[in-house]
Formats: sequence, C-alpha cells, structure tokens
Amino acid sequence: MARPRKSFALWLTGHILHGLFAALIFGVCGLLLWRVLFSGLLPSEMKRLSPNAALAAAYAEQGDLSLFSQEQATVTRGESNQGYFGVPRFVFIEEAKQVQVVLRYNNGTLKHVREDFGLSELPPRGEQIFDTTLVMVTDLTPDDQSDNKDGSETLGKTRLTPTSAEFDTTLLYTYCLLTFDNVEIKPDTIVAYLDVYYSAAVDYDAAAYGTLRLYHAEEARIEEKLSSKEKRLLADFKD
Repeated sequence: MARPRKSFALWLTGHILHGLFAALIFGVCGLLLWRVLFSGLLPSEMKRLSPNAALAAAYAEQGDLSLFSQEQATVTRGESNQGYFGVPRFVFIEEAKQVQVVLRYNNGTLKHVREDFGLSELPPRGEQIFDTTLVMVTDLTPDDQSDNKDGSETLGKTRLTPTSAEFDTTLLYTYCLLTFDNVEIKPDTIVAYLDVYYSAAVDYDAAAYGTLRLYHAEEARIEEKLSSKEKRLLADFKD
C-alpha cells in the first residue's frame, strides 16, 4: 500500500523551521564571535595620547617623548568588585610628568552600582559617575626597605586628581581616558595605583570601590614610542 504524501504546507513549514533554527545557531555563534574578538576593542580616540598643554610643551622642548607602561593586572579581582573595572591601556610620559589611563567598565558594572548603593535607577552611560584618583606611594626611609609595609608610617601617599576625563561608549562598555599631570616617578616611588570611588559616596579613608595598580618599582618597564599621528597632534596643539 502506497504511503500518503506529505502536504506542501507541512513540507514548507518544516523547511521554514529548519531555516529559523539554523539562523538562530548562526546568530548565536556570530554574537559569541563578536563578543570575543571585537567587543573589547578600544575606540580609536582611546588608542592614542590625548594632547594637552603640558604634553605639547614637553614634546616641543624634547623633540620626542619616551613612554612606558608595565604588565599589571588589567581587571579588578576582589571579592566585592570582580570584573567591575578594567584598565586596558595606560602610559607614563616622564618628560611631561604625566600619565594617561583608559578606565573601562561594562553595563553590568552600572547594575552593580545601582544595587550596591541602593539607587532607584541605573547610572547614565558615558558620564562622570566615578571619582578617579591616582595614588603615588613613596618610601620615606629609602635606606631601609624592610619597613615598606601597608599602613607603615614610613610610606608617604600623594593623591592626584585628573586634569581631564574624556568619555566614549560602545554597545557593552564605557571608556574614560584620564590624564593626570604633575606625576613624577622618582627613585623613592614604590607604587602607583588608580582608585575608583562612586562619586556620591567618596571616602578616601575607606577602601576604594575598585583599585588597579599601574606601577611598581620592581616591575620591568615596557618602552613605547609616539605614533606618527600622536606626533602630528602634539606639533599642531594649540592651548
């Protein structure tokens, strides 16, 4: 006995469902690939130095600038701020007594801020909602390094506020390019780190909402060069 033929509508429905399922699979794979390969790429303005008067003056005087960074942890790893903040790029410019830091946080961090500080709504993206300071730690007794412990009275701390902050956003992240002036890495400088506080709850005597180290005297320096575009921007800069 001949088997009944499937109706055209049933055949078409099956093919549509197969097509939708395949599209869903490809869409999920594409999203994961984009997330892994492209979502964390820095916006173009965050990949280069931001010129200001101090930086342009140092470049004009020296004819070039020596830059360095170090290999430090790029994301907060504390129990209370796991993954909240990252520093994908930072650079010290010694001739200009300056450091530029790119601070990054994702949309999930804003949700944590709302929960941690009991806010009624999410903080805005791409705006100044965090207090960011650079802390320089120096050895007040450089001849005796055995007393260099946290909380020791032989350690001096200087907290610097940023000269400027420039913002950019992508689908997932907020970026902030911070410029700190009057930064000197001296022989007695031990550590430099970025402290992040929520702007509405700043207490420098309390633990920061997030901390990321940028410099340690015992870590190797990674030397960098000005790009041709950075040189042009500095040469053309007008205050």
